[in-house]
Amino acid sequence: MIKVGFISPSSDYLHDPFRGDPHTHFLILTILEDYFGDQIEVALIDLRGIKRDFALYHIPDCDIYLHSVYTLDYNEQLSIVKGLRERIPKAKHIAGGPHVVTFQDESLKIFDALVIGAGETSIIQVIKDFKSNKLKQKYYSSEREDINSYPIPLRKYLPKKTIARPELMTLKYKNGYDKIIGTTAIFSRGCPYKCAFCFMPSSKQYRSGIVFRTPKLVEEEINYLKNDYGIEGINLLDEICVPLSMRRAIPHLEAIGRTGILWRGQCRVDGINNELAYLMKESGCIAMALGVESISQHSLDMVNKKIKVEKARESISILKEAGIETRVYMILGLPGEPQDIVEQTWKFIKETDPANVYLSLFTARPGTDVYENPEKYSIKQLGTNWKETMHLYCRYEKESPTLTFSYEENASWGLSMSNQKIIENYLELQDRIKSSGYGPAGYTNKENN
Repeated sequence: MIKVGFISPSSDYLHDPFRGDPHTHFLILTILEDYFGDQIEVALIDLRGIKRDFALYHIPDCDIYLHSVYTLDYNEQLSIVKGLRERIPKAKHIAGGPHVVTFQDESLKIFDALVIGAGETSIIQVIKDFKSNKLKQKYYSSEREDINSYPIPLRKYLPKKTIARPELMTLKYKNGYDKIIGTTAIFSRGCPYKCAFCFMPSSKQYRSGIVFRTPKLVEEEINYLKNDYGIEGINLLDEICVPLSMRRAIPHLEAIGRTGILWRGQCRVDGINNELAYLMKESGCIAMALGVESISQHSLDMVNKKIKVEKARESISILKEAGIETRVYMILGLPGEPQDIVEQTWKFIKETDPANVYLSLFTARPGTDVYENPEKYSIKQLGTNWKETMHLYCRYEKESPTLTFSYEENASWGLSMSNQKIIENYLELQDRIKSSGYGPAGYTNKENN
């Protein structure tokens, strides 16, 4: 019997790594068990909450270790592979994920084989080739993966209390929602847009557009979570949680509504209209987050966000009128920002009055158009200190962020800001958000030790 362990790294850069779930791991392990049956023994090796220095003590011996590599986890996963090779030299290490796709040659120096693109079909071939001692270095998706052909991703690979937990459905203006037993789910794959700061466009050479699970499968998965885990609420982690056309959105929302579950999610500002907001509310939606990103139309246009600031205002208003608690994601440090970005952003926040504001500092992540073509954005220098490629809102009481890039002084849009000024702007606006009560729901304002 082949023993396969899928390692989920500590993600200790997150304020609370247990607010999300390793959905890629759930699906891949479910598919492997479904295909190979008793020929295989699988395990989800969950390192969240475990100090990196002691991670190896929590990893069982396996024949194959799977790794889904994100830039922020790269250094940790590098260390894990090195330690496992010393302890179990015969084991093979198979990797996929955004960082691997971007740095394939470098990754092949660390891992035995790479899965490029969607891995559901490829991973089956990996196991077959391992069994016949014919493991290749790279496996590509030969065709667009049909996510509706896969079984429901099982959660049995983790303890029930890890899956079903309170404080995922917290609302700012209503008490008691923090006690609702919730979990997370993903009912779609991909994104049809090409934002310059996002990795998704780079993955389009392996899959394009966005595809949703059928309403039948959505309903089936929610009922599985309700029946087996006692789930009362779901936080949808999809990039866009509702289909973009009303023709598809209506049956999707009706399927969710039939389960009687409460839910929250995120979507684009241009995906909201009055009818959709009403249907979302009727289906159990209690909160929606919108990717506003910036109040500078010039910045939005430069990063190819394809939205208008005025539409963002309108969508916030529509959701609030429908009784859906509204949250917004915003970024400071984008190319093209005006010198008074803090004052303009604060004015927008006060005027639209969302329940919460999630503020991030702009970073140039590998695989994004910003990283691959820095000259388009007047970026003169890019760093490779991967642990600094994301800065999270409200992780610490007092944050000390750094940037992995710097702008040309005379940028294409005019006078740019220094790194110091960008960071000062970020800290000032973050302080206003916290002190005025716009901080993220459920945030305790304590350092994550």
